[in-house]
Amino acid sequence: MEDIPNIEELQMRKQQEAAMEEQKMSILDQILEPAAKDRILRLKIVKKEKAERVEHTLIQAATSGQLRGKVTEEQLIEMLDKISDSGDTGIKKVTIQRRKFDFDDDDDDDDSDLL
Repeated sequence: MEDIPNIEELQMRKQQEAAMEEQKMSILDQILEPAAKDRILRLKIVKKEKAERVEHTLIQAATSGQLRGKVTEEQLIEMLDKISDSGDTGIKKVTIQRRKFDFDDDDDDDDSDLL
C-alpha cells in the first residue's frame, strides 16, 4: 500500500514537472529565434520525442557554451535533418510485392486476353 502515491505527492510531481517545463521554455526563448521556436512547437505536436531530443541537444549546447548567438530556423532545420539522417527508429518502411503467376505478364497492359 505504501507504493501508491497519494494526492499531495501527485500534485507535487505535477508542479515540479510544470516548473521544469517552464524553465526549459525560458532557456529555449533565450537561445532560439521566434521562427525556430515556432517550428519546434509545431514539431512537438506531431513528433514529441524528436522535438524533445532537439530541445535537449540545444539546451546542452547552450549550457556548455557551444552556441554563439541565437539559433535560426535554418540552423534548426539542419539539426532536424541530421537527427532524421541518424535514424528514426519509429519510422518503418512498408514494401508491398504482388504475387506473380505463370500467366501474369506485366508487359501486357492491354486486357484483350481477358475477352
